[in-house]
Amino acid sequence: MPDDNWDDDEDWYDNDAADEEEAACCPECGGLIHPVAECCPECGYWISEADRRAMWARMSKPLWLKVTAVVVLAAFLVSILAVAIDVF
Repeated sequence: MPDDNWDDDEDWYDNDAADEEEAACCPECGGLIHPVAECCPECGYWISEADRRAMWARMSKPLWLKVTAVVVLAAFLVSILAVAIDVF
């Protein structure tokens, strides 16, 4: 006799956390905005193309990349300063 409880055999899961990671913050109220939304569901602010580019540009740079850039820039400035001190 087949098992009529089909709900126990489900292998899929709901990935709500991944949806929240893709969302950006509204420039007006800070609410979460889905990538395909035309306006903020919280405050109703209409998202322009400039707003959309600014929101996704900030999200595309991970923290490790920013930290690495700062460290490399600091090392570059220290080396230039060391060379300048040796010259004078």
